[in-house]
Amino acid sequence: MSNTNSDEILSEEEIEENMEEVQEQESNEDEVAKKNIEKLEIENLKTQNDLLKQELADLNNKYLRLAAEYKNYQERSKKEKSSIRSYSLIEAVSAILPIIDDIERTLPSFAKAGEEYEKGLNMILKRTSEALKKLGVESFGEKGEEFNPSIHNASSKIESDENQDEDKETSTVISEVYQKGYKINEKLIRPAMVQVRD
Repeated sequence: MSNTNSDEILSEEEIEENMEEVQEQESNEDEVAKKNIEKLEIENLKTQNDLLKQELADLNNKYLRLAAEYKNYQERSKKEKSSIRSYSLIEAVSAILPIIDDIERTLPSFAKAGEEYEKGLNMILKRTSEALKKLGVESFGEKGEEFNPSIHNASSKIESDENQDEDKETSTVISEVYQKGYKINEKLIRPAMVQVRD
């Protein structure tokens, strides 16, 4: 009987060995569990990183579109301001031109009235012309210039002298200017009203 009891009873050494094996197994299981948890955390961080990268890309695209829209808005506003300024200037100059025309038409009659009157009108014309030049306004349409239908308005026509050589190339020339033309930076305000000679 003592033999069977001794078989069934483990020695202290065996118990310690079994305990060490159990502890080692538990330790291995804990390490595997820790590694699995770390893998899950890494995958979770990678997923969060990918989401943040996508969100950053979306925000960057929105920023770029907004910046482009703002730049287009600035350019459009600049063009509109320039257009409004140009239009306003044309309107203002157009209102002044009839006054200049009247002064130019009355100038020959003042020559008869007296030198002082003529001098005064010439000073007014000179100052007005200088002010218009500062605004970028140019007058055109002089006697002897070649007729250009895009900037001249022919109100009458006379035939050329018979004395001209037939061999010379003839062109339509301005023989009289009734009203000067004006333009701002190559933009026509008013065509010159002229008489032409063929």
